[in-house]
Amino acid sequence: MDLLHSRSHFGFIGLGLIGGSVARCIRRELPDARISAYNYYETKKHPRLEKALADGVLTDITTDISRVSDWDVIFLCAPVRTNVAYLTRLKPYLKADCILTDVGSVKGEIYHAIRNVGLDHCFIGGHPMAGTEHIGYEYSFAELLRDCYYILTPTDRIPEESIAWMQEFVRSVTHSRCVTIDVNEHDEATAGISHAPHVISAALVNAVRARDDKGMYRLLAAGGFRDITRISSSSPEMWKSICLANRDAILEFLQEYRNILGTMEQAIRESNEEDIEHFFATAKEYRDQLFSDDSK
Repeated sequence: MDLLHSRSHFGFIGLGLIGGSVARCIRRELPDARISAYNYYETKKHPRLEKALADGVLTDITTDISRVSDWDVIFLCAPVRTNVAYLTRLKPYLKADCILTDVGSVKGEIYHAIRNVGLDHCFIGGHPMAGTEHIGYEYSFAELLRDCYYILTPTDRIPEESIAWMQEFVRSVTHSRCVTIDVNEHDEATAGISHAPHVISAALVNAVRARDDKGMYRLLAAGGFRDITRISSSSPEMWKSICLANRDAILEFLQEYRNILGTMEQAIRESNEEDIEHFFATAKEYRDQLFSDDSK
């Protein structure tokens, strides 16, 4: 049996856009796999899980948390703090060789909790860097993850075999680009390229809203404004959770952003043509380098 097929029972706690897309990848690439999900409602059916079951993505749904004892790999796909709250409930039932992973965009908080609960021997943090402005399983699709960066942040106690399995899963099942890095490095980088941009995008929308008493901004808003603010249609609850979970790194980046913005404000105020052009030129140069190689 090859490494990937040594694990055949996958479990999900939370099944939104990212979790649903991962589950769809499993069903596509490992059609005989058993894919289970936990229904936290317990006393009533969960509409999104029922849809996933009807779609053939899920094999079964359980309201009994002890059933996770059968799961080879568990994906925590709820908001960060909800995932943390599940750890103590999961611990008594996990298989000895279970891999516990998540799909969250902040790692520091859950890593601290993992160590406190004593699950750092089985946890590999995961972050598929993909998404849309929509949320929920109903918007999930397997191709969402193709060619995106899927970051893994394993603990220092996880067995090498488990890391190797997860890396193979990322490459062969989700068809993502696997990158394995340190948890602190992850949170610092995502603060700059993901979290702070959401704050900045929302701030821009709120600034326009505050000045749009006659509706003219709304009337004239077109492609450029739409592109830069698309992510502001994401879940407010999710982004509240992310901002609180990665607070320090986000604040540090926003301070750098304010410093640069202040420099540009001064250049405009003084009609400093050289500094204004330099501001845009340096941004263009770096931005063009970021996306110049589509195959990277």
